[in-house]
Amino acid sequence: KVFRFKRGGLSLLSRFQDMNPGRQIVTEGGPIQENVSKNAKNMEDDPVFSVDGDLAFNWAYSNNGARIALSDGNLSPADTNDDNTHGLGNHFACNPLTGENTDPQWAHEISNIQNCPYPSCTRVQMQGTDHGSGPHLISGPVYGNYAIY
Repeated sequence: KVFRFKRGGLSLLSRFQDMNPGRQIVTEGGPIQENVSKNAKNMEDDPVFSVDGDLAFNWAYSNNGARIALSDGNLSPADTNDDNTHGLGNHFACNPLTGENTDPQWAHEISNIQNCPYPSCTRVQMQGTDHGSGPHLISGPVYGNYAIY
């Protein structure tokens, strides 16, 4: 997917450093281009390709955050601790406004791939094995590669 930023002239670094207050919808009009391989798998759960809308950056909520999510997916309210914003660069049990980890067993940097809100969900499937040791996080398939530039 290719998106057009609402405001040009900013580097990705400056956009990702803008964590406080964060929670910004940074593109408009949805994707201007989309190309998906005919051999792509797991499209129904993919945190980018299964969701429409615009890019949301630095989506902080309770003690969690997602660096990149899509606006038509679940964007958890700021005071809701449901571990359920699906995206890239998820981090649980942290101060999402500073990036500081508060509990290493919940550290996570890729994506949850199912609609499974905490605390009602006891088995949250993650993409791959790059996740903390939290008791309800389970490894899942790796979908592919994402390029952000």
